[in-house]
Amino acid sequence: MALLLTQSACTQSAAWKGKLVHGFSGSVNVFDFATKTDKAVFKDGSQPYVAKDGDIFFLSEAFPKRNVLIRKSTPTFSQFKDVLDMSSDNPEYKDALANYSVINGTGISAILSRMQDPKVSPDGKYVSVTIFGYRDQAFKNNCVAVFDRASQKLVAKFDNKYYGNWTPDGRLVMSGSHKTESTDGSPIHSKEPGIFITDNSLGNVKRIDPELDDPAPYHATVSPDGKRVAFIMNNHVWAMNIDGSNLKQLTDVDRDNVETYPAWSPDGKFVACWAYKTFERSYYTAIAIVSSNTAKPIALSDKAAVWPKDTRGYRVSGGNGQFSWR
Repeated sequence: MALLLTQSACTQSAAWKGKLVHGFSGSVNVFDFATKTDKAVFKDGSQPYVAKDGDIFFLSEAFPKRNVLIRKSTPTFSQFKDVLDMSSDNPEYKDALANYSVINGTGISAILSRMQDPKVSPDGKYVSVTIFGYRDQAFKNNCVAVFDRASQKLVAKFDNKYYGNWTPDGRLVMSGSHKTESTDGSPIHSKEPGIFITDNSLGNVKRIDPELDDPAPYHATVSPDGKRVAFIMNNHVWAMNIDGSNLKQLTDVDRDNVETYPAWSPDGKFVACWAYKTFERSYYTAIAIVSSNTAKPIALSDKAAVWPKDTRGYRVSGGNGQFSWR
């Protein structure tokens, strides 16, 4: 039996191809499955998203525009550019921000307490973000907001929705409320739980999950072929068809683990996620990978064959937030 488990583990890990682009303690790292290396490629960034052309979009972690500026890097990490500035430097919001400053005396004002989860539409025209609203400002409610990249102007807003993700054909999938404190500490108390999708014009929002109300699903993300959705529910990874059918749990509890932010492999055969749990010696995060078609939920135990590791045997760990598998 031990031999069979070893062979299964080797077969699964050998099928993991490409690279994981993830946040790590204020930097953006790239883990390469071929070389088993995990390298920091640039600093002052988090929540990276790799667009179709290879550019990496990320949330700036640099003062004084931390959490209010989306930037992008070229695939070679040689050039950087501001993509969406949500401070008073954006003329769209200068008047609305005249009486508000993130830090008094800096001259930098922002329309929100923070934003997260930058995503770029497949055609590269739009960028979506989750905005945590603030009373008496331009965005009073938490929402998913979509901006035109060329003009930085708002083109669509979905109140009480979170974690926007694009389908391959240009629709937007979003999550409703958690009904509890979210795992990243953000209070999310929307009136409507569930997973929602727009049409190609970013209108006609409809709910697609099979009435998963309590616990509610969130962190919904669409498979590369556009046919399935992975999401978090009850602290674990689940998947379903995009029409809500074939609901399946992919990960299971091992003592105390909590999973967040699922990410599909490029071929759609696997789903990765952050796992927050007790490992051999300490409590921290690590990326786990499971089959997207597992017959039964996989417990993310310390010795399970789910952990990508570098040449030293260390897990890909220490990060959080959205990440990309490309």
